[in-house]
Amino acid sequence: MSSQLACGSCKARKRKCDKGLPKCSLCSSKHLLCEYPTVSTPARRSKQQARPRVSQSSSPKSITVAAESPQAAPISAAASCFPPVFYLDWDVFRACQVEIPKASLGLPASISVFIGGPSRWESISSQYFSTVHSWFPIVSKKRFQEIALGTSAGQIRSDYALLILGMEVVMSTPHEHDPTQAYLAFKQLYLELEIQGIVSIQILQAGILISLFELGHAIFPSAVVSVEASVRYGQELGINWGARFPEKKPFSWVDTEEQNRVWWAIVILDRFIKIGYQRRQFLIEHPSPDIPLPSDDLAFDEGVMPPASLGILHSRSPRKLGRFAMTAEATRLLGQVLDHMASNDFGTPPHGEQALLLDNALRALENVLAYEGRNDSLSIMNQTSMCSIAMLLLHEAHSSRESSTSSHFRAVHLSAKATEIVRISSEKGPERRDVHPFDSCVKEASPFLTTLLYQIAISNLRMYREHGTQETLDSLLLLKDALRFFGEQRWRAGGAYLKVLEAREVSQISI
Repeated sequence: MSSQLACGSCKARKRKCDKGLPKCSLCSSKHLLCEYPTVSTPARRSKQQARPRVSQSSSPKSITVAAESPQAAPISAAASCFPPVFYLDWDVFRACQVEIPKASLGLPASISVFIGGPSRWESISSQYFSTVHSWFPIVSKKRFQEIALGTSAGQIRSDYALLILGMEVVMSTPHEHDPTQAYLAFKQLYLELEIQGIVSIQILQAGILISLFELGHAIFPSAVVSVEASVRYGQELGINWGARFPEKKPFSWVDTEEQNRVWWAIVILDRFIKIGYQRRQFLIEHPSPDIPLPSDDLAFDEGVMPPASLGILHSRSPRKLGRFAMTAEATRLLGQVLDHMASNDFGTPPHGEQALLLDNALRALENVLAYEGRNDSLSIMNQTSMCSIAMLLLHEAHSSRESSTSSHFRAVHLSAKATEIVRISSEKGPERRDVHPFDSCVKEASPFLTTLLYQIAISNLRMYREHGTQETLDSLLLLKDALRFFGEQRWRAGGAYLKVLEAREVSQISI
């Protein structure tokens, strides 16, 4: 006598079950609990199927449901393939070597209209790797091309399909087309994969790209929630610094480097959010001296391990420090600046000494960036933005408040130099190696650039209030035009910042 279905223990372990009653032979030999699922009768099945109906636009394994009544339809426990033992008893999970479910094959129908087929995937990824990837290189180009671009529509993994859609969404610009529907389709598929229990670094990378999109277009509070979700997701994958139990050990140097870059990207976004929302606490600790910076960007793209990786306090040469490593280093210093600004001993001599040390570190990084972009400043525009934001915050904090170093920082304030660069970039004229017109750099611009423009504008607003000169007024108007331009052409956050700046003007909020 035997059961029609395999028992729960064999199914969870993906073992062959002899379906013996009352217990199968495997459960009997290992003294495991042997339970067989009940077989629903046709009448019972028809009653259950009358409650929710599966959306026709979803893939075969999708769990999107539409309720017949105003109440949400219940999601069947069978919709998730993720083993509950992972969270219920970690020791049992490790001892029994239970496998995490993998992404299903096939292009989800809900997003096919947005990313099309293989030829369209190649077009999207090619544009992505020449734009966003140049300043936020978190996806292994070599691995992506081998796995995602080497498959047909029926064989692509659903998590890679989500990543391709994330690439498409983050590149969209306001003046070309409305990305709202693609963005909503992304959020829907992301939730479906989560409920199915699919966990992968590709889903995390896609989530990071959507976080960038939301930050760049001022979609709040979704942007903050997405970043915080990425922090937790990365920790569940075990790619965070000091993780004791990674979900999957890296197979190669490319895997290790990709994981490090993804975690650095999350750290960057975690720090970036706090620039304007300073009541928020960091979700990730400051990197310790032994944390490696991202390696050379070209080596990462080619999948070739460089001679050595650099730690954040190791001796540096402009020829050795990759561009994403520069962004990571600027982010590390930005975190220290934000802590410095919130310190209770602001204005004391020790606090002033710390400010000078931070300023020296930022200027050293600025010199490295200048060397890297000596032939083409456009190539390091986004890396420079993060460093300049940190420097402006530090300079403005001490220039606008009385401290032991106020006079020093007013004299060396970065705003004058930064405003001049904006002025030259806004003018119609021939290309220069050191400064480029806005029109030529708008597609490559990161969301960090609008934040930089806003911080420059805040400094100019304070100086206009203090001095009331035509020069400071002209500078303020120049910055408003720049924010308006980027808000219309690339990141809507530029327009949001413009409204906030005008509100700051009218309300006489102190700097």
